Amino acid sequence: MENLENRNISYDKLLQTILDIGEEMVVAGAEVSRVEESIQRMCRAYGCDRINVFIIVSNLQVTVEAPDGQILTHIRCIERNDVNFDRLDYLNDLSRYICVVKPDVEHMKKKLDEVMNRKEQPGWLGLFGCICAASGFTAFFGGSVKDSIAAVGMAVVIVLITRFLAPRENNQIVFNFITSFLAGIAAVLMVHAGVGTNADKIMMGGIMLLIPGIAMTNAIRDMLIGDIASGMLRLTNALIVAAAIACGFAMAIVLTGGVLHI
Repeated sequence: MENLENRNISYDKLLQTILDIGEEMVVAGAEVSRVEESIQRMCRAYGCDRINVFIIVSNLQVTVEAPDGQILTHIRCIERNDVNFDRLDYLNDLSRYICVVKPDVEHMKKKLDEVMNRKEQPGWLGLFGCICAASGFTAFFGGSVKDSIAAVGMAVVIVLITRFLAPRENNQIVFNFITSFLAGIAAVLMVHAGVGTNADKIMMGGIMLLIPGIAMTNAIRDMLIGDIASGMLRLTNALIVAAAIACGFAMAIVLTGGVLHI
């Protein structure tokens, strides 16, 4: 790679591409400190100075002083949430690659597109994981063998509902309320059909597939590191989503109260 001084670099486009990488890291589930450090390192690798990065759950702001003296500021509104640790791992590797190699903007975009367009894991693998988690937690919370078997059906129902609703509903509160409500109804119907014996135990196994555990964990990590504002926002959002999930299952219980044995 030739020296940076010998290149005609558009630092405005460079910063835009770096923010694209940072945004995808946040969407994939990275904690704030990781994204801030990655953006700072990438900007510093290209000779930028006075790098200021501010990130919260839905907003990303970066101001830098380019080597040519320009003061550049970019602001990005983050409206998506698609936790994907496999993608995050490759985005981390990409940020390190950029710091070492210092490619031009077009090459950076090409590498980012390669990461974003990687073949996703097969759908059956995610379904298998959900089945294992739902049946395992049902047994953990005291469910019978029949309840664990019914939890397999619960997991399938939740996966099908989420795949149907995900492209149609962006509001996470509404999305999780509808999913948990329909899953709760499914649990009651399975008990009524004799597949399971305790609808509450089946629901406990199913609810573990919806609880925003990663968001809560990242919120605590952010606050422990010192990113109080971002951590509080993440935690508040996670608690509201958890409340929506609980309300969905509660509504299913209320509407089918005569069937449950709690």
